[in-house]
Amino acid sequence: MRASRLAWALYSGYVVALLFGVGGIAIALQRPDLWAHLELGRSVYSFGMKWGGVAYIVLGAAALFVYAWSTIGPRRTLIFFLLSVTISLSAELIGTSTGWPFGNYSYTSGLGYKILDRVPFTIPLSWFTVGLASYLLALRLRRYLPRRGSSWPPVLTGVWLLVVWDLVLDPAMAHEAMQARFWVWHQTGSYFGMPFINFAGWALTGMAFTAASRWAWRAEPVLRSASFPYAIYAANILFASALCATVGLWGPIALAFVAGLLPATLALVTNDSTRVGTRRADQQEPEPVVERISWLVLRTLARLTLRRPIVFRTAQPLPTGPTILAAQHVHHLDDGRALLAIIDRPVRFLVALDWVPDRRWRRVMELLCRTAGWPTIVRPREIDRPGQVYSPREAHRLLVGGLREAVRRVAAGQLLVVFPEGYPLVDPHLPARRSENDRLAPGAVWIARAAAARAGSPVSVFPVQLETTGSPIVVTIGEPMVVTSQTDVAWATRQLEVILRASRPVALPSDDRLATQLAGEER
Repeated sequence: MRASRLAWALYSGYVVALLFGVGGIAIALQRPDLWAHLELGRSVYSFGMKWGGVAYIVLGAAALFVYAWSTIGPRRTLIFFLLSVTISLSAELIGTSTGWPFGNYSYTSGLGYKILDRVPFTIPLSWFTVGLASYLLALRLRRYLPRRGSSWPPVLTGVWLLVVWDLVLDPAMAHEAMQARFWVWHQTGSYFGMPFINFAGWALTGMAFTAASRWAWRAEPVLRSASFPYAIYAANILFASALCATVGLWGPIALAFVAGLLPATLALVTNDSTRVGTRRADQQEPEPVVERISWLVLRTLARLTLRRPIVFRTAQPLPTGPTILAAQHVHHLDDGRALLAIIDRPVRFLVALDWVPDRRWRRVMELLCRTAGWPTIVRPREIDRPGQVYSPREAHRLLVGGLREAVRRVAAGQLLVVFPEGYPLVDPHLPARRSENDRLAPGAVWIARAAAARAGSPVSVFPVQLETTGSPIVVTIGEPMVVTSQTDVAWATRQLEVILRASRPVALPSDDRLATQLAGEER
């Protein structure tokens, strides 16, 4: 308890030093007329320029060191401290001498005494502080990560969080409008003036000391709370974001919040169902953090790029458990964007990749779908098509594996969108592959039945009618069909076809009065 109070006291001083630094850069440097005529103002400014950066780094390192000593133990704390300081200092000395692995840069005199006249002694302490905070957050995020028996997912996640911090910190220091720089870049790059090699160097250095520390620890510590490492990490992200804001760099700020602060916040979530022996059969499995971030990013992009009003009609709210949306397929892109934009729970799509033109596109699309958690298949009609980038054997393996993955995800409580019509009416990749009279494929019902058998409970299949070629976009979700492990797939598919095509949507004129009328009917 005494150590905890000391850690939070040091953290309070750390935050005060950060605020002092932000105030100096954002106000004092911009408006010297406010203080230059005052002796006290000149003294405070002189002190801040000499000791402000040193104070906040030393206080942050001391706060996290005390916290770690009392939570993960002296041995683990000393191991991580010694390895992170030694490895990062070595990398920085090599970097300032040769330009590798970070690029061509040098430090100014604002961060304290320089080791070998090159690297301020505070820089390795900063690596230790944010590196350990990132890794401890990653350990708390383990329940969202794949391969839970492996030590690598938390290591990689910790390195990711560490690099994201630099994604927002370094652009401010590289900006020509930044008046107070702790280091100076002697080369430029395409990321807001930064060379991409810098981030590769950060990842390599962070990976080296994090992986080495994990190996030396021999076992991962159990953290009851992530509040303190989150407070350290959030303070650094906010400080770097404030620096970017002073020079008008909003892109790195948005990236840091989406890719860093958002996933780090998930570490604060307490989930008792993840404890051994307490998960009930009807509980959803926790989602991997990367998939949840992918959904949030895709939903945001859908809402920003779909520049048409959406009229949403639904017979009843979507449940939280295993759910399939069997949707009409009108447009190859807008159908998915509309569903992403209106549905407030994470959405996965069963994606056909038989349209990709070459192997480069195939690798890119497979990686993106894997990251988002979207099962991928090759449609049966396309397995033997000439020019197909998948060989028949590869296509068959992808179809079987994709369907198995779809079943697993639905049985785990996720929501999956399936387009049982197979092909969109508007499709630039494989045009004229479908007419409006084609029969529905049984895939949606088959997946639901297999998932129901696996989960031991029924799966709801919601028919979704779409009109995405006009304005407004109209999305209508009907009454669900309840599928059990005993459901007849052929019969249920015919019933689904009748429901989907009972009142097939037609192209709507682009008329604001019609949009208003439809919105009024929805209310």
